[in-house]
Amino acid sequence: MEAPRPKHDNRDDPAAGGDDLGFLQLLELRDRRLQAAAFFLAWGCSTIICGTALNPSTNPEHVLAGFVMLTLGAALALLTLGGARFGRAAAQVEEALRGFF
Repeated sequence: MEAPRPKHDNRDDPAAGGDDLGFLQLLELRDRRLQAAAFFLAWGCSTIICGTALNPSTNPEHVLAGFVMLTLGAALALLTLGGARFGRAAAQVEEALRGFF
């Protein structure tokens, strides 16, 4: 049986700095732009880490390609999370990436 919480406990109130990660309610985690941004961020980070720390003999072009993917992922994430003003720009970036890949 769970003990009753005191009245000053703010775990259910995201605005009061609660522990339930209320900011996740603001994000649509199934958004394809966020998923694409996460994919490019992960791909870029893994390529950079692999090319610089794990295997220093990797071609510099591969590390540069990883940096470009990381930058694309960051730009897409910022445009997607920027709100309605940047929605059209995020759609254009997504369309360009879809055509490229």
